[in-house]
Amino acid sequence: MNIKFVFWLVIGLQCGNSWAQQLPIPTELTSKVKQAEKTGAELFQVFSDAKTLTSPILLKAQSTADSTSLNRCNAPYQTLVLPSKNAQDPIAVYVIGVPSLMAGIMGGRHFRVVVSQDGSTVLSVTPSTQTCLFIAPNTVPNGAKPVAAFMSHVLSAAPTEFHVFLSLYNKQPIYVGTKAGVWAIENGKVSYVANQK
Repeated sequence: MNIKFVFWLVIGLQCGNSWAQQLPIPTELTSKVKQAEKTGAELFQVFSDAKTLTSPILLKAQSTADSTSLNRCNAPYQTLVLPSKNAQDPIAVYVIGVPSLMAGIMGGRHFRVVVSQDGSTVLSVTPSTQTCLFIAPNTVPNGAKPVAAFMSHVLSAAPTEFHVFLSLYNKQPIYVGTKAGVWAIENGKVSYVANQK
């Protein structure tokens, strides 16, 4: 991404996001975007409901994920379990950093921990980012009002469920720059606003 493009992005954000015209999502990324929207919304729903788990298997999956060695950032974390649609499928457990909204946006590092169907074994761990990323609220000039956050993402060409969750949790649009271009996430929806040239 070149400097001129970043400059126009910042100016656009300062003026509001009406400049950002939606482009067609690249065909090869459509299913990834739909999955990110679906899973991100489910994550936020589980987070918002704050229901206590009662299933012994889901409790075990949560405990297994919590006891896994993860390279966490210096922030409070919450473990969210997404029940599988099929009892034969692995269980997705998310370990999400949730600092106070006053602390700004924690762009990463969050984790998806896939646990075996019986809840006892970690099958895989996927971090949301390679490093800890915090966007502090005091980084905007005096008198300016932030209209969105911007972060780069190098682990995939499209935004992930983590970005959708973060936008919903922080009640703020998030722009994500990937190797495919720039994406806007707002109200649980992902749109493609600039391709990579």
